[in-house]
Amino acid sequence: MPLSKYLMTREQYDADCRDRLEEAHPSDPAAVARVMARRYPKSTEQAAEELKRRGLRIDADQLSRRVTQEFRQIGRNFVWFADDIDAVAEDLDQANRLTYDAHYRREQGLSFAEHAAVQKQVRTKRLAIMQQVADAAGGTIPDVADACNRVMPDPLEWDEAAIAKAVSLTREYIASQGVAR
Repeated sequence: MPLSKYLMTREQYDADCRDRLEEAHPSDPAAVARVMARRYPKSTEQAAEELKRRGLRIDADQLSRRVTQEFRQIGRNFVWFADDIDAVAEDLDQANRLTYDAHYRREQGLSFAEHAAVQKQVRTKRLAIMQQVADAAGGTIPDVADACNRVMPDPLEWDEAAIAKAVSLTREYIASQGVAR
């Protein structure tokens, strides 16, 4: 049975893993391919983390109670392959064991993909505003974050006056760090 639309599917999870790896290793596709090929088997803790990322609420102790006599082992450790994790995902979905994010998506009528697209748009807009401030202040996005995070609202709420204040705070922050740029 397919997972609810509020959850990350196997294909979406694999694509997300690949995207993260490509972001971390942009000039090394061979490394990305190696890591992708070696992601399984996983420990019980790693399998529980995957399920959480996919929108299902379970911890390693709860997951370890699902181990049966026929379960695969390496030494004394039980190992989880993608098909094992997918079977647990279906059970947890049927039992409505969703994370808060998955519950939110269900209440809003959003699929995982729709929610991810909205989050990406928000992130992109926030970074564009912060880049605008960084360029004006002669700094970087981390400089803007360090200078403004505790004293200003979210960059998505900044108007022209707030952007001017953020530029000023960022310049002051850069000067206080004593780093020539």
